[in-house]
Amino acid sequence: MNGKGQLFVRALPCVLAMSTVVSMAFLASCNNTPPSDEKLQQQAAQATETAKHDSKEALAQARVVANEAEQKVDDVAAGVKQGMQSNSAPAGETRIDLNNASDADLASLPGISPAKAREIIQHRPYSFSHELVKFGMLSEKQFDAIAPRVTVR
Repeated sequence: MNGKGQLFVRALPCVLAMSTVVSMAFLASCNNTPPSDEKLQQQAAQATETAKHDSKEALAQARVVANEAEQKVDDVAAGVKQGMQSNSAPAGETRIDLNNASDADLASLPGISPAKAREIIQHRPYSFSHELVKFGMLSEKQFDAIAPRVTVR
């Protein structure tokens, strides 16, 4: 069921409760004989009790849906975290270790010239690969191009 259908199903008890209250008020006003105050109070109390029960039920259903949505968000976040922590290189490739790679290995990376490779070697050791950006050797865009192919050990 899509989001609008779920919302309709969950809102239905509240709508029914409110329509009950309005209907009872309408019926009370259409009656030619003036109802007693006690009868009006009784009808209002009954309509309020029905609305209260229906709203509690709708709230319970909303909590279930919220918990399910929260679980889905947590699952997505866990998947993103797992992907970010993954040390796997693109299919068929091994990652190049910035602390041990030769200048030829580094120059084989997209956008890395032999001179840039020598500069990377001169700034060793690295604690994490993003230090290439931190130290101003690469732009964020250049780093993004090589990030899946490099690591730091």
